[in-house]
Amino acid sequence: MFKNLKSLFIVEDETAKKPKPTSTKKKPVKKETKPTDKASAEKPVAPKPTPAPRTGTQGQVNEKFTTTLLKAIEANNIDGFDYIEYKQAIKGTDGMGMSEEMRYKSAFAVAKTMGITSDYLIKTAQAYLGVLEKEDQKFMSTVERQIQQHVGQRKDMLVKLEQAIEQKTQQIEQLKKEIEEHQKLLEKTKGEVSGVQDKILTTKNDFTVSYQHIRQQLEDDISKMKQYLVNE
Repeated sequence: MFKNLKSLFIVEDETAKKPKPTSTKKKPVKKETKPTDKASAEKPVAPKPTPAPRTGTQGQVNEKFTTTLLKAIEANNIDGFDYIEYKQAIKGTDGMGMSEEMRYKSAFAVAKTMGITSDYLIKTAQAYLGVLEKEDQKFMSTVERQIQQHVGQRKDMLVKLEQAIEQKTQQIEQLKKEIEEHQKLLEKTKGEVSGVQDKILTTKNDFTVSYQHIRQQLEDDISKMKQYLVNE
């Protein structure tokens, strides 16, 4: 079930599957032979797409968070034919050369044979949006706790160290050594704050982009169902 659900929302980058040419020289044409068994007839598995390089703490669709979000949807899957099964029916029209509107209407024709209405499909899609929103709230609460635990304490330390440095710079030469020691600790703590904060922010942004990636598809489908199925 999860594998099918993942295929509905995650689309691999087709451009990453195209191998790059390794030479401009033409190789001699070999006579093709028919495969002798089923295994030899199988096409080689295309390599997985390489993710775009990360810039700073910019978020990107993350497999871990995508899996978590889709498993939450799976755990709250509504019995019977609902939005998920409808989306599967739409995906089943891939490669048929149909327009987007016809794909939605064709899949809905299947749903209608089971007594499903467009209002029900939209309602169940909105229910899954609610599931995503709960996961978003849970994750953001965790992020806030992590920030308070790992960043807040270090920021308090920074303030105290800066105050100590300011006071000691006003003292005579014999205090310079102590000031230098505090300065070293200050720089070390700044590095820790920067590293931990960036890591947490990166993780937060990965989740947010994954969340928005799936949410956008749900919202797009809801909008299209309202557009295409309003008179169905």
